[in-house]
Amino acid sequence: MRMTHTEEQEMLQSSVRKFFEKEVTTELIRKLQTLDSTGHSEELWRKMGRAGWLSIAIPEKYNGAGGTLLDLGIVYEESGKVLLPTTFYSTLFASFLIEAIGTEAQKAKYLSDIANGNIISTIAYMEPQAIHNPDCYQTMARKYKNRYYLTGTKSFVQNAHLAHLMIVIARTEDAQANKGLTAFLVEPGQSGVNIKQHHTFGKDRQSLVTFSEVELGQEHILGEPQQAREGLELAIKKATALQTLEMVGGMKKVVQMTVDYVSQRKQFGVPIGSFQAVQHHLANLATYRDGSELAAYQAISNLAEGFDAEREVSIAKAYASESYKTITVMAHQLWGGMGYATESDLFLWSNRAKAAELSFGTRDFHLNQLIRFIGSNDVMKQKTNMDVTYSI
Repeated sequence: MRMTHTEEQEMLQSSVRKFFEKEVTTELIRKLQTLDSTGHSEELWRKMGRAGWLSIAIPEKYNGAGGTLLDLGIVYEESGKVLLPTTFYSTLFASFLIEAIGTEAQKAKYLSDIANGNIISTIAYMEPQAIHNPDCYQTMARKYKNRYYLTGTKSFVQNAHLAHLMIVIARTEDAQANKGLTAFLVEPGQSGVNIKQHHTFGKDRQSLVTFSEVELGQEHILGEPQQAREGLELAIKKATALQTLEMVGGMKKVVQMTVDYVSQRKQFGVPIGSFQAVQHHLANLATYRDGSELAAYQAISNLAEGFDAEREVSIAKAYASESYKTITVMAHQLWGGMGYATESDLFLWSNRAKAAELSFGTRDFHLNQLIRFIGSNDVMKQKTNMDVTYSI
């Protein structure tokens, strides 16, 4: 694993950073987080499509740039610094599932549309009684003749109110009454679909979606019936690893904002950043930030190279979830009263840190996942003698 970027990746990072710094301002983020906003900027979305940021990791034959998951991770890290609206993440999350299990015709259609910024998409998979356990999903697609009738409830569906395409994970039965998970392509506006938005602390757009006998045909199945589970697990793994890099970007921004603040804020005639106690706090912030970055790049690098990386992804998400939250709390303390004033921007990153902590598994969830690897010799079989070069 190398943690220094290639020349091409450095150019990508520079381009993405300049684009986001210009186009995604805190004024825009504040506007999109108001209750009367949809949480989406059509103008920004079109510009991102033209710039090619949605197409980074989509294969060239589907009108993508043909980059790697690591290349996309660079975009995610920069996006975390500016709190990019979440339609970007939900759409790419769906693209991972389409690429994993879709037919060639479906990939050609939907991945091309995503790469060009023509559609917003999302995956509806979690349920009120089954957040992370597919074995407990209750949403069913009952087959009658050549039609399916979808019934059930999905919770925390990101950007469901904006999506042109929703991929719904449901249980189906084959001729032998064996139940498996099938992915269905559903248009949110069709009959029988009811969307109720959650009001979340992080101001991200999550919805409770209820399906009541939604009629679907064979053409609405993504890939093959009862073949969705493995593809969903891979898509979640990729999205989780990428989100840790988004979180790393947010941590870097908060640390830099805090360093700037304590360098300017004076007490007793000197900047408070000159106080040893403040410097100790800054050192702790940097430790959390750098540890999260190391774990995140370990996870995304392994996935990009074709390894399972389940262990590395859980380590990265568990550590980043706690670190991002801790960094924002400590930053508020260093900012003093100004850190709790809504006129300052720090609270925007605090809100995102809490939303990111809960998304794709909390710290406790991923620590429980890691219990399975304790004492396992299989862990060391994934990759040995890794060449690690780390620079800040």
